[in-house]
Amino acid sequence: MLPNAYALDLGHDVTLKGFGTAGLVYSDNNQADFVESTYLNPRGVGRTENISAVVDSKIGLQMDWHATSHLSFTAQAVSKQDPTNSWVPELQWGFAKFKVMPNLDIRAGRIRPATYMLSDTLDVNYANPWVRPPVEFYNQNPIQHMEGVDILYRLQTGSVNWLLQPYYGNSQASAVSNMQLTADNLVGANIVATVNDFTFRVGYSHASITVNIPQFESVVRPNLQSLCPYDPVACVQLASLDPTSKSTHFTSAGAGWDNGNYFLNGEFGWRTSATAEISDTLSGYISGGARFGKWTPYVTYSQYAMISPTSFNGGTGPLGDYTNQIVTAVLTSASMSQNTKTIGLRYELTNNIAIKGQWDRIDTSLTGGQGTAGGLFRNGTDAFNNASYSINLFSASVDFIF
Repeated sequence: MLPNAYALDLGHDVTLKGFGTAGLVYSDNNQADFVESTYLNPRGVGRTENISAVVDSKIGLQMDWHATSHLSFTAQAVSKQDPTNSWVPELQWGFAKFKVMPNLDIRAGRIRPATYMLSDTLDVNYANPWVRPPVEFYNQNPIQHMEGVDILYRLQTGSVNWLLQPYYGNSQASAVSNMQLTADNLVGANIVATVNDFTFRVGYSHASITVNIPQFESVVRPNLQSLCPYDPVACVQLASLDPTSKSTHFTSAGAGWDNGNYFLNGEFGWRTSATAEISDTLSGYISGGARFGKWTPYVTYSQYAMISPTSFNGGTGPLGDYTNQIVTAVLTSASMSQNTKTIGLRYELTNNIAIKGQWDRIDTSLTGGQGTAGGLFRNGTDAFNNASYSINLFSASVDFIF
């Protein structure tokens, strides 16, 4: 939530507040586009243009209405690059909150599932130390919001303050390349413990995921179906690869320490899926910094590794080799891993405006031989998708709340 100190009182217990980022990014590699989200951003910086404002720039508004002492309503709309390269504002939050007891709230409506430690502030860059949250970790879950319910229960045991947050809902979203993603029966839990300067968190989520991928429907499915009469393995692999109603899990853990002068935090995540169209991954980051008056230098290391199989040779019969080729092509479609080393500096211009500069050194590597993947990049050339690269990014941004 945005600080209430910057809320504009509209009367009748209605407040309005906002946030935004104006950013520029330069890439020294013109073979692929660096993007904040490979699921949601069709273009970025690098191949499309070597200096871009679309990667980080966004603006949002949030309105809160405290109808009674036990009932409030929140709506938040954000304008940023979407899968169609449009900037039409989208409703990210739209929920009612019921205060059942002083330490128990229930929210119902459109909410963001608490997948990460920073789920509530992912779009509010002013609240985060970096120019952008580490993409290697925060790119693992494309679900920005769901229609559902969550419970926020707070309690204290000794010196430890707890937040227990189970949630349930469903989500539908558009993704790049005309893909559609549906998450049914999304269920999870977020558990946070705070003691003195330390915060610890664990989280888990599970959903039945369906991804409508045009290329799969037009190429992979008809080819494997045509091979079924000659190679039964092709039929089995088609059922395995089919991205329809497949279980997907994401388990994460995080910890942070902040004493006001120094901070150190990190998160780790493990994603598994029953379809190869959504690869199994390990991801995480660690970041630390120090505050010297208005200046905050920081460093971060983040990593993403695809751990799914990258080849298949189980085809049988006279056309078994064709089965192997098709299945292997799908398995290698996400076969690139990457890591990023970051050095950045934040300057507090005023109490609600921060200026940031950041250098990222991104190293990509093929997980299993020659592939057709571009790591967490988009619009890569064949050369980029089939080799390891080192990319330098230079970013500058102005983050603000009002």
